[in-house]
Parts: sequence; C-alpha cells; structure tokens
Amino acid sequence: MLKIVLSPYFKLFHALTIFLFCQSLHGQQIIWANKNNIDKRTDFTKVIGQNKFGLYVLKHKNSSFRRYFILEHFDKKMNLLKSKTFKIPNAELEKIIVHKKGIVFFTKEFGKGYSYKLTMQGIDSGFNEQPAKTIVSSQSFNDETVGFRIEYNPDKSRFIVWYLLESEGKTIVKYHLLDHQQVIKEGQSVIDHALSELYLGDAIVDDTGNLYMIYSHSEKFKSKEASDFRHYMYCLDIFSGESKSKLINNPETFVTGYKLSYNPRHRTVSGFGLFGTRDEDDNKGYFLLQIDCKTFEVINSVFNDIDRKIVANIIGLKFEQKGENLSKFKIKKLVPKADGGLLVITERSFITTQSDIFYVNNIPQSSYAKIFNNDEVLILSLDSTGKAEWTDVVVKNQSSINDGGFYNGIIIMVNDDSFSILYNDRLSANADIIQVTYNHKGAHTKKILLNNEQYYALVIPSEYSQVSNNSIVLPINQNRDFTYIKLLY
Repeated sequence: MLKIVLSPYFKLFHALTIFLFCQSLHGQQIIWANKNNIDKRTDFTKVIGQNKFGLYVLKHKNSSFRRYFILEHFDKKMNLLKSKTFKIPNAELEKIIVHKKGIVFFTKEFGKGYSYKLTMQGIDSGFNEQPAKTIVSSQSFNDETVGFRIEYNPDKSRFIVWYLLESEGKTIVKYHLLDHQQVIKEGQSVIDHALSELYLGDAIVDDTGNLYMIYSHSEKFKSKEASDFRHYMYCLDIFSGESKSKLINNPETFVTGYKLSYNPRHRTVSGFGLFGTRDEDDNKGYFLLQIDCKTFEVINSVFNDIDRKIVANIIGLKFEQKGENLSKFKIKKLVPKADGGLLVITERSFITTQSDIFYVNNIPQSSYAKIFNNDEVLILSLDSTGKAEWTDVVVKNQSSINDGGFYNGIIIMVNDDSFSILYNDRLSANADIIQVTYNHKGAHTKKILLNNEQYYALVIPSEYSQVSNNSIVLPINQNRDFTYIKLLY
C-alpha cells in the first residue's frame, strides 16, 4: 500500500471567523463561519497556522503588510478568542510562522538613507510580544539591496534566513540558522556563477536544517535556445558550509517548471519538474532528481515522457497523432509517499489577452481584457524510481475575465492514504462545488460537495489552507457575501 507521507509544510492561507453551525455532508463534517463577524476593514487575510492553542489568522488592508499587521486567534471550532494589532513602524512583515509553542515573525525595518535590517520577534499564546532581535543589517553587505528568503524545517523548530550577494563574478550564499530564541549558526557558501546570471526557484529545509534549492543559470535569459540554460539542484550543509550543485537538464530540453519535496521517512529530497523540447510552454515529459540528505549524492535521476494515451485524453487523438504535446501545465503540489515515491498534481493554467474594437461617435476605440484559464488537472503517482504507477485526468474548463482568476483553479486536501481535489464547476452564481477523491491505487469517486440550489456558493482556491492532517479551510463567496468553511475528513 502506497501510504502518503503527510508533509508538515501546510502553507496556511485566509481567515475564518466565529463558528455558526456544524453539519455532516456525505461523511464529512462542515463548520461554517459567521458572516456577520468577518472584519470588513481588511481586504487581505491569511491563515498562518494552528497549534495546541488554536488557529491564527493574519490580516491587513493589502498584501504589503507594512507598518502594522492584525492577528486573530480562534479556537479549533472557529470561535474568535482574541484580536490584536501589532505595529511595525518603518518596517514590513517578511515572514510569520506558527510553531508548537507560539509565533515567530520577521520584519524588514528601514532606517535612514538606504540602511535596513532584518529582525526576529516572538509572540506567545497570550499575544505578548518578546523583544526584537536583529538577525542581519545592511551594513553587513555594504548597504546593497538584497532579497531575504526565510525557510523552516518540518517541525518548525529551526529557521534559515538566507540571501545572495555577488563577489568577483561569483554568488555568495549568506545564511543564518536560528531556533525560536537565537542564532545558532552563521556562514556562507559559493555558487560559481554571477548573481545576474541566476534565477532562484523553490527552496526547502530538511530536519537538521540543511538547505536545498533549485536555480537556473543562463548568460542569455532572453534566449529561445534550450542549450543556453542550465538548471541545478543546490544542496547546502548548514553546519560545515559545504555545498554541492547537481545538473538537472541536458542541452536539448527546456525545463518549464520545478518544485521540491522532502521525504522525512527516507530522508531524501526530490526535485520534480516538467520539460519540453520545443519551447518553455511544451510539456513533453517530466524529470525526477532524488538526493540523499546525508551524503548529498544523487539516488535517482530520470527523464520520462508522459504517456501518450494521457496526452490523447487531454488534447484529443487527432492532435496526439500529429505529435503534439501537452502545454502550459503548472505544478500545484508534490506529496512524498511512504515507499519513496511521489504524488504529483499539476493543472493547465494560462492567461490570454483579448482585444475588441468599438465605436464612440464614429471614432474607433480599443479595449483589452485578460482572460484567466484553468483547465485539466493531470495527476501522476510515481514509484521510487520515478516510473508512473498510475495517472489520471480531472477534466474541467474554467475561464474568467479581468478578475485575476479569483475563482479558478483547484483546492487540494491530503489525507493519510487518500487525497481530494475540489473546484467550482462553473464560475457563476449557480455553480456546484465538486470534490474528486482518490485512494492510493488511483481509484476515485466524484461528488457534489455543495450544490448551487441550496448554497449559492463559490470557493476561492487561491486562499485555501490545509490546517491539520484531517481538516482544511475554504474561503467561500456565498450570495455575494464572504464566509469560510472548515471541512473535517
């Protein structure tokens, strides 16, 4: 049985409010939040985590999180316990993390001229703030502008603050390893390419605090030749400072997207991505690179084509027989499995522009519209060697105009031995919310989770959060008003 290893990296988004009622629907318990208690003063909300004290929600008037932020504390039945505004003058929030005993947040504080510093501060369960501690200041890198990255290990007991600097045609990786209280280790490593020639991708941290990253290198980023690009898996031993970079692609392939996954049972990191041979939108196949976290050695590296039967199922037999490939698929989630394999969920998503000509007083005028498209979902269940054990396609077609694709896309809920995909079947007030549930062998069931006749509801996929191993929070637009539901599996 290919039991799924639940990742503790639950990126938690968007607010819940006071508990209204519970109901059981098709074997699932649903908790609805009270619409009347939602804070109307803030436009941006984000569920940031849950621990033994309850669930925490981050709020602000927009996503910049400058000068202040609001925290709300709920119990696990979504009753509001406390709300507080935290002021961060002349600063912006870089990262906030809920751990077992409390909350840690990092802010970028601006001083006179071009000076700034990154600080760390703790918040306990009673919303009491601890003194801020400076982690790094701009004096450490000659007042250059840098972008901080902050990662954490699976149990959120260690954090890594890291950033890049350029020196003599090479890239210096500066890092600071911390626990909840203080800096444990500082150091640096080197990447043998100029910073201006790098594009940074996904990054994760293993149990011990070692850092893994995928980066792309090119001296000609505007090139349309695959041979002008190289993609690497970067592994950094945080205590020794030693690092290794593993080449992923060959000169004939375009890597069109990639993501990292950590398997705590096997202590391996997997880099998965899609590749093509024609251009950056081409999805001819996928690659899988697996790294041993103890030695940083490559355990497995494969480039496999996607099964042509699946290709025909998505684009049609006629186009498949002409040699056409899939295109514009994006990796939505990687889930490590107990056998060392990987569950991959991808979705076809892209933006097109539509122009129209209309006349005002016989004078032609132009208008432009952005169309957001989210179509089929492709699922791959890979074994430990990277071979596909089973694949499946969820057929859907979603498009919307000038709304950022707010109601488009999918929601993913991962259980011990199953997972579910939820989405709006139509982007209108009469939509049903659909749920497709898969077991470890690929067998699945499809049902209407909430029907339009009773609920008049749309889920907002970009804002959902899985808050525990068996529960997920969904923001809902119901009758043009916003509320939230918590699904218990």
